[in-house]
Amino acid sequence: MLENITVEEAWEIFKNIPIPLQPESVSLIDSLHRISSFDVFATGNLPSCSQSAVDGFVLHNKDLQGDRQLLVREILGHGTIPTSSLNPGNTVKVVTGGILPAGSAAVIPQEDTVLRDNFISVKEEIASGTNIKMQGEDFKEGEIILKRNARITPGVLAVLAAFGQETIMVNRRPSVAIICLGPEIIPHYVTPGEGEVRDSNGPLLASLNLQDGGQIVALEYVGGACNRNSIINILEVLFEKADLVLTIGGTAFGESSHQALPLLNEAGVKMLYWGIQVTPGSHSGAGLWGSKPVIALSGNSSACAVGYHLLVSPVLRRMQGLPFGLETISAVCVDNYRKKIGNRRFLRGRTFIDNGMWKVKILPGQKSSMLKSLLNYNSLIDLHAGHPPVEENSMVKVLPLYEPYLMS
Repeated sequence: MLENITVEEAWEIFKNIPIPLQPESVSLIDSLHRISSFDVFATGNLPSCSQSAVDGFVLHNKDLQGDRQLLVREILGHGTIPTSSLNPGNTVKVVTGGILPAGSAAVIPQEDTVLRDNFISVKEEIASGTNIKMQGEDFKEGEIILKRNARITPGVLAVLAAFGQETIMVNRRPSVAIICLGPEIIPHYVTPGEGEVRDSNGPLLASLNLQDGGQIVALEYVGGACNRNSIINILEVLFEKADLVLTIGGTAFGESSHQALPLLNEAGVKMLYWGIQVTPGSHSGAGLWGSKPVIALSGNSSACAVGYHLLVSPVLRRMQGLPFGLETISAVCVDNYRKKIGNRRFLRGRTFIDNGMWKVKILPGQKSSMLKSLLNYNSLIDLHAGHPPVEENSMVKVLPLYEPYLMS
Protein backbone atom coordinates (compact mmCIF):
# COMPACT_ATOMS: atom_id res chain seq x y z
CA MET A 1 0.00 0.00 0.00
CA LEU A 2 1.31 3.43 -0.96
CA GLU A 3 1.24 6.20 1.64
CA ASN A 4 0.96 9.98 1.46
CA ILE A 5 0.79 10.19 -2.33
CA THR A 6 -0.11 13.07 -4.63
CA VAL A 7 -3.51 13.55 -6.24
CA GLU A 8 -1.98 12.79 -9.62
CA GLU A 9 -0.54 9.52 -8.32
CA ALA A 10 -3.98 8.54 -7.01
CA TRP A 11 -5.44 9.27 -10.47
CA GLU A 12 -2.78 7.17 -12.15
CA ILE A 13 -3.57 4.17 -9.93
CA PHE A 14 -7.23 4.02 -10.93
CA LYS A 15 -6.63 5.27 -14.45
CA ASN A 16 -4.69 2.09 -15.16
CA ILE A 17 -7.11 -0.32 -13.49
CA PRO A 18 -9.78 -1.71 -15.83
CA ILE A 19 -13.22 -1.11 -14.36
CA PRO A 20 -15.59 -2.26 -17.11
CA LEU A 21 -19.34 -1.96 -16.77
CA GLN A 22 -21.42 -3.91 -19.25
CA PRO A 23 -23.57 -1.91 -21.69
CA GLU A 24 -27.35 -1.98 -21.49
CA SER A 25 -30.21 -1.07 -23.80
CA VAL A 26 -32.51 1.79 -22.74
CA SER A 27 -35.36 3.63 -24.43
CA LEU A 28 -34.43 6.78 -26.31
CA ILE A 29 -36.11 9.09 -23.78
CA ASP A 30 -34.37 7.35 -20.88
CA SER A 31 -30.98 7.77 -22.56
CA LEU A 32 -30.67 11.49 -21.78
CA HIS A 33 -27.28 12.25 -20.14
CA ARG A 34 -26.22 8.59 -20.45
CA ILE A 35 -22.96 7.54 -22.17
CA SER A 36 -23.11 5.74 -25.50
CA SER A 37 -21.55 2.27 -25.70
CA PHE A 38 -21.00 2.29 -29.47
CA ASP A 39 -20.68 4.65 -32.42
CA VAL A 40 -24.08 5.47 -33.91
CA PHE A 41 -24.41 6.24 -37.62
CA ALA A 42 -27.10 7.83 -39.76
CA THR A 43 -29.20 5.04 -41.26
CA GLY A 44 -30.30 7.20 -44.20
CA ASN A 45 -30.23 10.72 -45.62
CA LEU A 46 -31.82 13.57 -43.69
CA PRO A 47 -33.92 14.94 -45.24
CA SER A 48 -34.69 11.73 -47.10
CA CYS A 49 -35.77 13.77 -50.15
CA SER A 50 -35.80 17.42 -51.22
CA GLN A 51 -38.27 19.49 -49.20
CA SER A 52 -39.56 23.04 -49.08
CA ALA A 53 -38.22 25.29 -46.34
CA VAL A 54 -41.21 27.67 -46.56
CA ASP A 55 -44.87 27.85 -47.53
CA GLY A 56 -44.75 28.96 -51.15
CA PHE A 57 -44.59 28.07 -54.82
CA VAL A 58 -42.05 25.87 -56.59
CA LEU A 59 -40.08 27.29 -59.54
CA HIS A 60 -38.53 25.42 -62.45
CA ASN A 61 -34.93 26.23 -63.34
CA LYS A 62 -36.13 28.08 -66.48
CA ASP A 63 -38.48 30.29 -64.43
CA LEU A 64 -35.97 31.78 -61.99
CA GLN A 65 -35.63 35.14 -63.80
CA GLY A 66 -37.76 37.78 -65.50
CA ASP A 67 -41.31 39.01 -65.10
CA ARG A 68 -43.41 35.86 -65.42
CA GLN A 69 -46.85 34.36 -64.94
CA LEU A 70 -46.92 30.73 -63.77
CA LEU A 71 -49.86 28.35 -63.80
CA VAL A 72 -50.59 26.61 -60.46
CA ARG A 73 -50.95 22.97 -61.53
CA GLU A 74 -51.17 21.34 -58.10
CA ILE A 75 -51.54 22.12 -54.39
CA LEU A 76 -49.55 19.84 -52.10
CA GLY A 77 -50.49 19.63 -48.41
CA HIS A 78 -48.56 18.07 -45.53
CA GLY A 79 -47.43 14.55 -46.47
CA THR A 80 -48.83 14.78 -50.03
CA ILE A 81 -46.70 13.10 -52.70
CA PRO A 82 -46.29 15.03 -56.02
CA THR A 83 -48.08 13.28 -58.90
CA SER A 84 -45.77 14.53 -61.68
CA SER A 85 -42.57 16.45 -62.45
CA LEU A 86 -42.54 20.23 -62.65
CA ASN A 87 -42.47 21.73 -66.15
CA PRO A 88 -41.43 25.26 -67.20
CA GLY A 89 -44.27 27.80 -66.95
CA ASN A 90 -45.97 25.79 -64.23
CA THR A 91 -45.76 25.90 -60.46
CA VAL A 92 -46.93 23.84 -57.50
CA LYS A 93 -48.02 25.24 -54.16
CA VAL A 94 -46.16 23.58 -51.25
CA VAL A 95 -46.04 23.81 -47.46
CA THR A 96 -43.02 23.96 -45.16
CA GLY A 97 -41.43 20.51 -45.08
CA GLY A 98 -43.46 19.42 -48.11
CA ILE A 99 -41.96 17.02 -50.67
CA LEU A 100 -40.94 18.77 -53.89
CA PRO A 101 -41.71 17.46 -57.38
CA ALA A 102 -38.83 16.50 -59.68
CA GLY A 103 -37.54 19.54 -61.60
CA SER A 104 -37.87 21.94 -58.66
CA ALA A 105 -35.10 24.56 -58.61
CA ALA A 106 -36.30 26.98 -55.91
CA VAL A 107 -39.29 27.93 -53.77
CA ILE A 108 -40.62 31.47 -53.59
CA PRO A 109 -42.49 32.36 -50.37
CA GLN A 110 -46.20 32.81 -50.98
CA GLU A 111 -46.09 36.31 -49.44
CA ASP A 112 -43.79 37.37 -52.32
CA THR A 113 -46.32 36.39 -54.97
CA VAL A 114 -49.75 37.50 -56.20
CA LEU A 115 -52.27 34.72 -56.98
CA ARG A 116 -54.99 35.58 -59.48
CA ASP A 117 -57.12 33.22 -61.62
CA ASN A 118 -54.89 30.24 -60.74
CA PHE A 119 -51.77 32.09 -61.89
CA ILE A 120 -49.03 33.64 -59.77
CA SER A 121 -47.03 36.70 -60.76
CA VAL A 122 -43.30 36.57 -60.05
CA LYS A 123 -41.14 39.63 -60.70
CA GLU A 124 -37.95 39.15 -58.70
CA GLU A 125 -34.96 37.00 -59.63
CA ILE A 126 -34.58 33.83 -57.53
CA ALA A 127 -31.31 31.94 -57.06
CA SER A 128 -31.32 28.20 -57.66
CA GLY A 129 -31.70 26.27 -54.40
CA THR A 130 -33.44 29.10 -52.54
CA ASN A 131 -35.73 27.83 -49.74
CA ILE A 132 -35.03 24.17 -50.55
CA LYS A 133 -33.86 21.60 -48.01
CA MET A 134 -31.80 19.29 -50.19
CA GLN A 135 -31.75 15.51 -49.77
CA GLY A 136 -29.02 14.63 -47.25
CA GLU A 137 -28.35 18.30 -46.52
CA ASP A 138 -28.46 17.72 -42.75
CA PHE A 139 -27.02 14.20 -42.54
CA LYS A 140 -25.69 11.82 -45.16
CA GLU A 141 -26.32 8.09 -44.84
CA GLY A 142 -23.43 6.53 -42.89
CA GLU A 143 -22.38 9.82 -41.26
CA ILE A 144 -21.52 9.46 -37.58
CA ILE A 145 -24.11 10.93 -35.22
CA LEU A 146 -22.76 9.87 -31.85
CA LYS A 147 -19.33 8.59 -30.92
CA ARG A 148 -18.66 5.79 -28.44
CA ASN A 149 -18.34 7.01 -24.85
CA ALA A 150 -20.01 10.35 -25.66
CA ARG A 151 -22.74 11.89 -23.53
CA ILE A 152 -26.26 11.91 -24.96
CA THR A 153 -27.60 15.48 -24.86
CA PRO A 154 -31.13 16.68 -25.74
CA GLY A 155 -29.83 17.67 -29.17
CA VAL A 156 -28.34 14.21 -29.80
CA LEU A 157 -31.59 12.65 -28.62
CA ALA A 158 -33.54 14.77 -31.14
CA VAL A 159 -31.31 13.65 -34.03
CA LEU A 160 -31.63 9.98 -33.03
CA ALA A 161 -35.40 10.41 -32.88
CA ALA A 162 -35.38 11.85 -36.40
CA PHE A 163 -33.86 8.55 -37.58
CA GLY A 164 -36.47 6.48 -35.75
CA GLN A 165 -34.16 5.21 -33.01
CA GLU A 166 -36.29 3.52 -30.31
CA THR A 167 -33.54 2.21 -28.04
CA ILE A 168 -29.82 2.80 -27.66
CA MET A 169 -26.96 0.92 -26.03
CA VAL A 170 -25.41 2.91 -23.20
CA ASN A 171 -22.79 2.25 -20.54
CA ARG A 172 -24.41 1.07 -17.34
CA ARG A 173 -24.64 3.63 -14.57
CA PRO A 174 -22.32 2.69 -11.68
CA SER A 175 -24.17 1.63 -8.54
CA VAL A 176 -22.77 3.38 -5.46
CA ALA A 177 -23.09 2.48 -1.78
CA ILE A 178 -22.23 4.94 0.99
CA ILE A 179 -21.54 4.08 4.62
CA CYS A 180 -21.00 6.57 7.45
CA LEU A 181 -18.55 5.14 9.99
CA GLY A 182 -18.86 7.91 12.59
CA PRO A 183 -20.46 6.40 15.72
CA GLU A 184 -22.11 9.75 16.49
CA ILE A 185 -23.59 10.26 13.01
CA ILE A 186 -27.34 9.77 12.52
CA PRO A 187 -29.57 10.24 9.43
CA HIS A 188 -30.35 13.87 8.68
CA TYR A 189 -34.10 13.37 9.24
CA VAL A 190 -33.65 12.08 12.81
CA THR A 191 -33.70 14.42 15.83
CA PRO A 192 -30.24 14.16 17.42
CA GLY A 193 -29.80 13.17 21.02
CA GLU A 194 -26.95 14.26 23.24
CA GLY A 195 -23.63 13.83 21.43
CA GLU A 196 -25.27 12.90 18.12
CA VAL A 197 -24.80 14.79 14.84
CA ARG A 198 -27.08 14.91 11.79
CA ASP A 199 -25.47 13.56 8.64
CA SER A 200 -24.83 16.08 5.85
CA ASN A 201 -22.03 14.16 4.12
CA GLY A 202 -24.20 11.23 3.04
CA PRO A 203 -26.75 13.39 1.19
CA LEU A 204 -23.88 15.48 -0.22
CA LEU A 205 -22.10 12.43 -1.67
CA ALA A 206 -25.36 10.91 -2.88
CA SER A 207 -26.26 14.06 -4.81
CA LEU A 208 -22.74 14.44 -6.24
CA ASN A 209 -22.80 10.81 -7.38
CA LEU A 210 -26.18 11.28 -9.04
CA GLN A 211 -24.87 14.40 -10.74
CA ASP A 212 -21.90 12.44 -12.09
CA GLY A 213 -24.03 9.59 -13.44
CA GLY A 214 -23.99 7.14 -10.54
CA GLN A 215 -27.01 5.57 -8.87
CA ILE A 216 -27.26 5.20 -5.10
CA VAL A 217 -28.13 1.70 -3.89
CA ALA A 218 -27.45 2.18 -0.17
CA LEU A 219 -26.76 4.86 2.44
CA GLU A 220 -25.89 3.12 5.72
CA TYR A 221 -25.12 4.26 9.28
CA VAL A 222 -23.31 2.04 11.76
CA GLY A 223 -24.01 4.02 14.94
CA GLY A 224 -22.19 3.76 18.21
CA ALA A 225 -23.79 0.43 19.16
CA CYS A 226 -22.29 -1.45 16.20
CA ASN A 227 -19.27 -3.59 17.02
CA ARG A 228 -16.40 -4.33 14.66
CA ASN A 229 -17.85 -7.60 13.33
CA SER A 230 -21.21 -5.99 12.62
CA ILE A 231 -19.57 -3.18 10.63
CA ILE A 232 -17.51 -5.67 8.62
CA ASN A 233 -20.67 -7.64 7.82
CA ILE A 234 -22.38 -4.45 6.60
CA LEU A 235 -19.35 -3.61 4.44
CA GLU A 236 -19.33 -7.06 2.86
CA VAL A 237 -23.02 -6.74 1.94
CA LEU A 238 -22.34 -3.34 0.34
CA PHE A 239 -19.37 -4.72 -1.61
CA GLU A 240 -21.64 -7.35 -3.14
CA LYS A 241 -24.41 -4.86 -3.92
CA ALA A 242 -22.49 -1.94 -5.44
CA ASP A 243 -19.91 -1.21 -8.15
CA LEU A 244 -18.31 1.47 -5.95
CA VAL A 245 -18.33 1.81 -2.16
CA LEU A 246 -17.61 5.07 -0.32
CA THR A 247 -16.90 5.25 3.40
CA ILE A 248 -17.18 8.48 5.37
CA GLY A 249 -15.21 9.18 8.55
CA GLY A 250 -12.80 7.15 10.63
CA THR A 251 -9.90 8.05 8.36
CA ALA A 252 -7.67 9.69 10.98
CA PHE A 253 -5.61 7.13 12.87
CA GLY A 254 -6.87 6.26 16.36
CA GLU A 255 -8.02 3.44 18.62
CA SER A 256 -11.76 3.46 17.84
CA SER A 257 -13.44 0.31 16.52
CA HIS A 258 -14.88 2.53 13.77
CA GLN A 259 -11.52 3.25 12.10
CA ALA A 260 -11.80 2.89 8.33
CA LEU A 261 -8.41 1.40 7.43
CA PRO A 262 -8.43 -1.68 9.75
CA LEU A 263 -12.12 -2.27 8.98
CA LEU A 264 -11.48 -2.27 5.23
CA ASN A 265 -8.46 -4.54 5.64
CA GLU A 266 -10.46 -7.06 7.65
CA ALA A 267 -13.33 -6.90 5.17
CA GLY A 268 -11.00 -8.11 2.42
CA VAL A 269 -10.17 -4.84 0.66
CA LYS A 270 -6.76 -4.71 -0.99
CA MET A 271 -5.65 -1.21 -0.04
CA LEU A 272 -3.85 0.70 -2.80
CA TYR A 273 -3.01 3.93 -1.00
CA TRP A 274 -3.65 5.82 2.21
CA GLY A 275 -3.00 9.52 2.73
CA ILE A 276 -3.10 12.28 0.08
CA GLN A 277 -0.85 15.32 -0.02
CA VAL A 278 -3.72 17.82 0.06
CA THR A 279 -5.60 20.08 2.46
CA PRO A 280 -8.42 19.48 3.23
CA GLY A 281 -8.88 15.72 2.97
CA SER A 282 -5.36 14.40 3.53
CA HIS A 283 -6.76 11.47 5.56
CA SER A 284 -8.26 9.62 2.57
CA GLY A 285 -7.51 6.28 0.97
CA ALA A 286 -8.64 3.73 -1.57
CA GLY A 287 -8.47 0.07 -2.46
CA LEU A 288 -10.16 -2.74 -4.36
CA TRP A 289 -12.56 -5.41 -3.21
CA GLY A 290 -12.07 -7.84 -6.06
CA SER A 291 -12.25 -5.44 -9.01
CA LYS A 292 -14.55 -2.93 -7.27
CA PRO A 293 -13.16 0.41 -6.06
CA VAL A 294 -13.55 1.34 -2.39
CA ILE A 295 -12.73 4.94 -1.43
CA ALA A 296 -12.50 6.23 2.15
CA LEU A 297 -13.23 9.94 2.66
CA SER A 298 -12.84 12.27 5.60
CA GLY A 299 -15.84 12.98 7.83
CA ASN A 300 -15.12 16.72 7.84
CA SER A 301 -17.67 18.38 5.58
CA SER A 302 -15.50 20.35 3.15
CA ALA A 303 -12.79 17.70 3.23
CA CYS A 304 -15.41 15.14 2.22
CA ALA A 305 -16.52 17.32 -0.71
CA VAL A 306 -12.97 18.01 -1.91
CA GLY A 307 -12.09 14.33 -1.56
CA TYR A 308 -15.11 13.41 -3.68
CA HIS A 309 -14.15 15.75 -6.52
CA LEU A 310 -10.48 14.75 -6.52
CA LEU A 311 -10.74 11.00 -5.86
CA VAL A 312 -14.26 9.72 -6.52
CA SER A 313 -15.49 11.73 -9.50
CA PRO A 314 -12.59 10.66 -11.78
CA VAL A 315 -13.25 7.00 -10.92
CA LEU A 316 -16.97 7.38 -11.67
CA ARG A 317 -16.05 8.94 -15.01
CA ARG A 318 -13.66 6.08 -15.73
CA MET A 319 -16.38 3.52 -14.97
CA GLN A 320 -18.68 5.18 -17.50
CA GLY A 321 -16.09 5.43 -20.26
CA LEU A 322 -15.57 9.19 -19.92
CA PRO A 323 -12.18 10.97 -19.87
CA PHE A 324 -10.58 10.38 -16.50
CA GLY A 325 -8.84 13.62 -15.56
CA LEU A 326 -10.11 17.00 -14.42
CA GLU A 327 -9.48 19.97 -16.70
CA THR A 328 -7.88 23.12 -15.32
CA ILE A 329 -8.02 26.78 -16.30
CA SER A 330 -6.24 29.95 -15.19
CA ALA A 331 -8.40 32.62 -13.60
CA VAL A 332 -8.06 36.00 -11.92
CA CYS A 333 -8.75 35.76 -8.18
CA VAL A 334 -11.01 38.66 -7.18
CA ASP A 335 -10.04 38.57 -3.50
CA ASN A 336 -7.12 37.47 -1.32
CA TYR A 337 -6.24 34.52 0.89
CA ARG A 338 -3.67 35.35 3.52
CA LYS A 339 -3.29 31.97 5.19
CA LYS A 340 0.10 30.29 4.83
CA ILE A 341 0.03 27.39 2.35
CA GLY A 342 1.81 24.29 3.66
CA ASN A 343 0.46 21.21 1.90
CA ARG A 344 -1.15 21.64 -1.47
CA ARG A 345 -4.51 23.27 -0.73
CA PHE A 346 -7.82 23.23 -2.60
CA LEU A 347 -10.11 26.16 -1.84
CA ARG A 348 -13.80 26.14 -2.74
CA GLY A 349 -14.46 28.91 -5.26
CA ARG A 350 -17.10 30.46 -7.48
CA THR A 351 -15.80 30.71 -11.05
CA PHE A 352 -17.38 33.03 -13.62
CA ILE A 353 -16.64 35.05 -16.74
CA ASP A 354 -16.44 38.84 -16.52
CA ASN A 355 -15.73 40.89 -19.65
CA GLY A 356 -14.48 37.80 -21.44
CA MET A 357 -12.06 36.84 -18.66
CA TRP A 358 -12.15 33.89 -16.27
CA LYS A 359 -12.42 35.04 -12.67
CA VAL A 360 -12.86 33.21 -9.38
CA LYS A 361 -14.05 34.25 -5.93
CA ILE A 362 -12.78 32.50 -2.80
CA LEU A 363 -15.88 31.59 -0.80
CA PRO A 364 -16.21 32.11 2.97
CA GLY A 365 -15.95 29.10 5.29
CA GLN A 366 -12.74 27.42 4.10
CA LYS A 367 -12.13 25.33 7.26
CA SER A 368 -12.38 21.62 6.47
CA SER A 369 -15.17 21.23 9.04
CA MET A 370 -17.33 24.07 7.67
CA LEU A 371 -20.28 23.78 5.28
CA LYS A 372 -20.67 27.44 4.27
CA SER A 373 -18.29 27.30 1.28
CA LEU A 374 -20.41 24.49 -0.23
CA LEU A 375 -23.39 26.79 -0.76
CA ASN A 376 -22.17 28.41 -3.98
CA TYR A 377 -19.02 26.58 -5.03
CA ASN A 378 -18.58 25.37 -8.59
CA SER A 379 -14.79 24.99 -8.71
CA LEU A 380 -11.67 24.22 -6.72
CA ILE A 381 -8.75 26.65 -6.55
CA ASP A 382 -5.53 24.61 -6.67
CA LEU A 383 -2.71 26.16 -4.63
CA HIS A 384 0.54 24.16 -4.77
CA ALA A 385 2.54 23.35 -1.63
CA GLY A 386 4.35 26.46 -0.40
CA HIS A 387 2.20 28.76 -2.54
CA PRO A 388 2.55 32.39 -1.42
CA PRO A 389 -0.51 34.13 0.02
CA VAL A 390 -3.05 34.82 -2.72
CA GLU A 391 -3.25 38.48 -3.61
CA GLU A 392 -6.29 40.16 -5.13
CA ASN A 393 -6.17 40.13 -8.97
CA SER A 394 -3.44 37.47 -9.05
CA MET A 395 -3.70 34.46 -11.40
CA VAL A 396 -4.60 31.09 -9.87
CA LYS A 397 -5.14 27.55 -11.16
CA VAL A 398 -8.78 26.46 -11.07
CA LEU A 399 -10.60 23.14 -11.57
CA PRO A 400 -14.15 23.87 -12.85
CA LEU A 401 -16.41 21.17 -11.43
CA TYR A 402 -19.75 21.51 -13.14
CA GLU A 403 -21.98 23.97 -14.91
CA PRO A 404 -23.18 26.65 -14.54
CA TYR A 405 -19.62 27.82 -13.87
CA LEU A 406 -20.06 30.55 -16.48
CA MET A 407 -22.48 32.41 -14.25
CA SER A 408 -21.28 35.24 -12.03
